[in-house]
Amino acid sequence: MNRDAWLLTEEMTECYCDINELLIIGVLWDNNPKDDFFTEAHGIKTPDLFWKVIIHNDGALAWMIPNSADAKKNRLDDYIVTIQALELVTGESIPVNEYLKHEKPEYSWMIPRGCNEN
Repeated sequence: MNRDAWLLTEEMTECYCDINELLIIGVLWDNNPKDDFFTEAHGIKTPDLFWKVIIHNDGALAWMIPNSADAKKNRLDDYIVTIQALELVTGESIPVNEYLKHEKPEYSWMIPRGCNEN
């Protein structure tokens, strides 16, 4: 999972955390035994999707990214969701101003110039 679309969110996180405190992440499991490849060997189900919220200054960006080979970097913007939608699916309460919960950016943020993602 830590490649393609998710990796791009990791790179953004690394860059923006140098500027401000900002990270909330999580995973969601479903009861789909067809994709639980590690249950027998490791005793854990395979996450169906990962979610992340980056909160920075007066903005927030949220994604729900499927744990799938289809989740490519060039499709990251397809996985942008409102924080309100993410809260409904996850049951989590994201600590942002109410007005941010309803905004859905059209595009993911750019990685700041000069950022070293390592």
